[in-house]
Amino acid sequence: MSRREKREQEEREAKERKKREKEEKKAEKKAENKKERKDKKEPKNKKGKKKSNIFVRIIKTILKVLLILILLIILLLGCLVGWLGFKYDWNFKNMVKGGAKEIALMATGQTEEDIANLAPIYCLVLGVSTDEGNILTDTIILCAYYPKTQEVSMLSIPRDTFVGKSEVTAGGYDKINASYQRGGGGDAGATKVLNEVEKLTGLDINNYLVVKNEGLIKTVDAIGGVDFNVPINMNYDDNGQDLHIHLTKGLQKIDGDKAEQLLRFRHNNDGTTYPSEYGDNDIGRMRTQREFIMETAKQILQAKNITKINQLIEIVFSNVETNMDMNYVMKYSPAVIDFDVSAIETAYVPGASALFGNNGMGGKVWFYRADKTATKKLVQEMFTFKQQKSEADSNETAVLKPEYIKLQVLNATGDDTSFEKVKDRLKNKGYKIEDIGTTTISKTTKVINRNEKKEEVVDELVNTLGYGNISKGKKALDYDITIIVGQDMNQVVYE
Repeated sequence: MSRREKREQEEREAKERKKREKEEKKAEKKAENKKERKDKKEPKNKKGKKKSNIFVRIIKTILKVLLILILLIILLLGCLVGWLGFKYDWNFKNMVKGGAKEIALMATGQTEEDIANLAPIYCLVLGVSTDEGNILTDTIILCAYYPKTQEVSMLSIPRDTFVGKSEVTAGGYDKINASYQRGGGGDAGATKVLNEVEKLTGLDINNYLVVKNEGLIKTVDAIGGVDFNVPINMNYDDNGQDLHIHLTKGLQKIDGDKAEQLLRFRHNNDGTTYPSEYGDNDIGRMRTQREFIMETAKQILQAKNITKINQLIEIVFSNVETNMDMNYVMKYSPAVIDFDVSAIETAYVPGASALFGNNGMGGKVWFYRADKTATKKLVQEMFTFKQQKSEADSNETAVLKPEYIKLQVLNATGDDTSFEKVKDRLKNKGYKIEDIGTTTISKTTKVINRNEKKEEVVDELVNTLGYGNISKGKKALDYDITIIVGQDMNQVVYE
């Protein structure tokens, strides 16, 4: 290369360097200007972020409802009902301005004091599946929610739990998972299972939730699957049920189909099952169910699922049957806003599998025999003590005040004037009348304590009325005490 050519090349390179430097400076200046504009807008973005965060919190509260398919805690359905009730009455601006809890309180017509005095709710959750033509409750979970302490207890009951009277004559239908079908399914079947659980635990359970397997499958698919660590290799085939379980051990994305396989697995084709340290057979199965439920719950509440709320709502209502009064359950929705999934305590009924009974062909049958002593102790720790704690807390918060006593008032006087006088008396004293009606004429006034209110509460109510024969009645959700206003009230004169 000649000197001239070399010089010309150097000049070209110098020009190119200057050009690059100029472009780089231009790009840097552009980036700085962009940053300045962003900084200037920061207050507005910050404000927008605050609004967005509040909205996300509101929606997350609503999404907790969908845990009814998973956690199956009664009150969470109330969030959904509450949402459906107020979403057409409050716009986004008002939601942000008032906050989630304030909106829920307005939607349900309640105060902070009302929420502080909410009673615990017990509910039996039944996961229904079809096994060789039989309708069985393969998932049985007793749930309790304590709004005062924001605690939840979930007790799994093995599907093979023995519920017969005689171990000698025990057969296949003496397993608790067959009780639903023996009762005829529906309300009668659920009630039969509920009664068996009451005998086992000694608890008074009034509510049930029957969840179809399809509900869980659709829920898992709706949220795009659940990241879950499968504890063991699972390989099981049952051509009769068209059930085929093939899952590999390890962390993976579980879709609806795999979720059904995971939750129904008990043992492999070769008879092997969960290792003893994990909990073999049905115990391992229940542990897997609980852990998958918890993980699904966490993932349901992720912000990404906000846009899927309509789809999830539809899944809930098309796959759940319950005897609960949704108007009553809705009252719990403000309390749910503060609920944390990590506050859930899970366990299973202690006991052991045993071969006994009669399968009708001279052979024995595998049953799960609950350890009654250990079960009683566990129930006390998970339910009874929490109930007592909740009641104690409530007593400390003015539980004796009239405004915390919900009344049903029925006219049995045959005289509207006397009845109106009694109603006005109760309202003036601060009592909440939840229901009014007419019944058969009675000479005497009756005060029926339905929810085991303290004697001082009932005595004060009778003193307020002037008359009243006290009795205990069947539990009710919408009111604590029923007053049947009799003809003896016609002679009462209030100051």
